[in-house]
Amino acid sequence: MFNKVNNNINGVKDDIAAVNSNMAAFKNRMGVVVDTSGKTHTAFADFATAYANNQTRMASLGPSLMPSYVPQTSLSDAEVSVIISEIFAEKLWDWKFESDNPALVAENESKKKWNLNKKINHHDNIAVINYLKSYISAQTRLAGTHPWVISDKIKNRYKHSHRTFHESPEQKAKKNSKGRANSRTLQSTYMDNWVAIDAAMGYKTGNPVEKAYLKLFQKDAMSDGESDIEIVDNLPRWCLHVAHPTWRSEEFNRLLTMVDDIDCTHHVLNAGVGTKPRMNRYPATLLPCSVPATLSQSLPRWAINDE
Repeated sequence: MFNKVNNNINGVKDDIAAVNSNMAAFKNRMGVVVDTSGKTHTAFADFATAYANNQTRMASLGPSLMPSYVPQTSLSDAEVSVIISEIFAEKLWDWKFESDNPALVAENESKKKWNLNKKINHHDNIAVINYLKSYISAQTRLAGTHPWVISDKIKNRYKHSHRTFHESPEQKAKKNSKGRANSRTLQSTYMDNWVAIDAAMGYKTGNPVEKAYLKLFQKDAMSDGESDIEIVDNLPRWCLHVAHPTWRSEEFNRLLTMVDDIDCTHHVLNAGVGTKPRMNRYPATLLPCSVPATLSQSLPRWAINDE
C-alpha cells in the first residue's frame, strides 16, 4: 500500500515539475505581451512560485495529508433497500394491519405514525423522519451507507404510504388489474419452464408429479408494487418497489423470485428496437397481513409463513 502511495506522490511531483515549466513559459509570454513595465510579470511570477512551492510541500508530506478514506458500504442497492424496508416494517405503523390478536394490534398502534393527511414537511412527519434517520444511521449492518441514501429511502417510503393511503377506488381497481396481469405473466413463464423450475425447487409432500407449483400463481398471492426512483450507479432510474406480504414463506418467495428472474431474462433477450425496457424490481417493504381467505384452503402448508 505504501509503495502505491509513494508512486502516487512521485507522480504528483512529476506533474508539478511539468506545471512549473509551463508556468515559466507562460509568465514569460505574459511579460512580453501584457506588461512592458514588469509589474504584472513580477506579480504573476510571485503567484506561480508560491503555488508551485505549496504543491511541492504538500506532496513531500506524504501519506499524512493524503485524502482520508471515506468508508463505503459493501452492500448492493437492493440489499440496503431490503434492510431499510425491514426497519420500516418494524418501526412504522401500518394503517392496513388487521389481526384478531389484541397484542399484535397494540404493537402496531405503538409504532411511529406518519400524518398521511399532511405533507411531508409537516412537523409530525419531520419528527418521524428524524427518528428514522437517527435509528437507521446507528445500525452497524448499514455502516458506510451515505446519509442521502437513507434520506431518499425514508422520503420514498412516505410518498408510497401517502399515495396508497389516498388511493381512489378506481386506482385500487387498476392496481388489482395489474396484479392479475402479473399473475398471468408468471404463470405463463412457469408453464414454459416448469421442468427446470420444479427441479430447482425440489419435491415437496403433496405436490403433483408434473407442474407441481402451477396452482400457486394466483392474483391474491402476488406482491403489490409501486413505480418509483432508485439511485443505481449514481444515476436515478425508474424501478418497481415491491411489497412482499409477510404470510408468504421463504420457499414461496424463492419460487416467485426464480420465475420473475426467468421472465426478466427472457424479456431482455427478446427485446427489439424500441421495446420498452422492463423496470428493475426492488423489495421495498414487508406488508404485514394474514393469508387471504381465497388462498388459505388452496395453498400448501409450506407456502405459508406460520411465524
